[in-house]
Amino acid sequence: MSKDQIIQKLKKGSRWIVVICILAVLFNLACGLRIFGQVRSITDPDPVMTYTIIREFITLGINIVIMALAAWMFLKITKDGMPFAAGNIWIVRIIGILFLVNAVIPSVVTGAVITPFSVPNYSALIEGLLFLFIAHIIRYGAMLQQESDETL
Repeated sequence: MSKDQIIQKLKKGSRWIVVICILAVLFNLACGLRIFGQVRSITDPDPVMTYTIIREFITLGINIVIMALAAWMFLKITKDGMPFAAGNIWIVRIIGILFLVNAVIPSVVTGAVITPFSVPNYSALIEGLLFLFIAHIIRYGAMLQQESDETL
């Protein structure tokens, strides 16, 4: 397979991922609006419900930002066919940090009132660490891309 064919496949696949990420943003927004509508109908919420709702809003907000950043990154890949770009390193790094925030902040908010022993979201913690590591892989790929471009 030639380099041009691979770039075309990258662009085509990235277009699909942009669509999926935008749909995920819309889905999370719809979920947030639904929760907000249910919250407005509650006359006397208990503290557990209140902090559970706050936690869900924080998680939804973080998920919306993560999916929007991913859509932006894949839109850039769709345009230029270059996954190993300096801008993508920062986007993946920010996504990793947001996953780490999502692992800790919602449980801290909930745990501050409901129970003193809050458990972080281990899945989001592992995802955050993976994305931070993937940022290093993209950085290395960008260095190799730059060396390759300079030798031509």
